[in-house]
Amino acid sequence: MADIATLGAAMDLQISQLEHISNNLANASTPGFKAVHLLMLKDLEEVAVTEEEPEIPSELVVDFSQGIPQKTSNILDVTIQGDGFFVIQTDQGLAYTKNGTFTVNSSNQIVAQDGSLVMGTSGPITLIDGQINIAQDGSISVDGNEIGKLKIVDFTNRQALVKASGSLYYDEGQAGLKAVEKPNIQSGFLELSNVNVVREMADM
Repeated sequence: MADIATLGAAMDLQISQLEHISNNLANASTPGFKAVHLLMLKDLEEVAVTEEEPEIPSELVVDFSQGIPQKTSNILDVTIQGDGFFVIQTDQGLAYTKNGTFTVNSSNQIVAQDGSLVMGTSGPITLIDGQINIAQDGSISVDGNEIGKLKIVDFTNRQALVKASGSLYYDEGQAGLKAVEKPNIQSGFLELSNVNVVREMADM
């Protein structure tokens, strides 16, 4: 039987699990949000009990599966079908997200909801007056003239990404950044959160 110290360690792990479940539920309506799960790697009976405080092996796993695309009919709402992340310039450096809820700032630059610049293949993208179109490959044109292209990247090891607030991630150099040569972009759609509310409630 597991002793009191082991059970205490298990309770701490369960508290941490509940925190992640609560965060998942809080972001169930956040576009591009990916559910996070804390997995216990061993049963209590397998945990070695020593004179020191026992540790229960666990692993934090992000579910990067695709969320359902929702039609918005807003040209600047974009989603990536399949692999890839948008690149956002934040105060802390480049960040990566599946949340394509974009808008325009006072300088006519495409930005995320918090005002951070959305990066194109040649830097920030500045719009001009006219009819905007975003093509399947991420190219942005106004009145038929291309003015930029969304920068889409992916990673060989997504689990190495560092999760920030909402649907943002940072790469500390361990995730294996790579370009997406042929992204599949849909304008007028947003990728919803992939949180399964029923599963999260059951886990809670």
